[in-house]
Amino acid sequence: MMPTSRFHLPQDLPPTTALALFDLLSDLTDALWQQYQTELVELIMDDLNAFPATQQTFDFNDDLPF
Repeated sequence: MMPTSRFHLPQDLPPTTALALFDLLSDLTDALWQQYQTELVELIMDDLNAFPATQQTFDFNDDLPF
């Protein structure tokens, strides 16, 4: 399933403008990563580990018959 976009792009956006926007956002992403790499990694890891501890533990000794 493809995630839905949070942005609506106009249907008549010229490809050259789309490419310019793509390049701009790519360069911005690179600049942000260069400056905030450590902090971004920590925030991403916090987001990935945001589930309650009960959802992260597995009980493999549940004695269920197969």
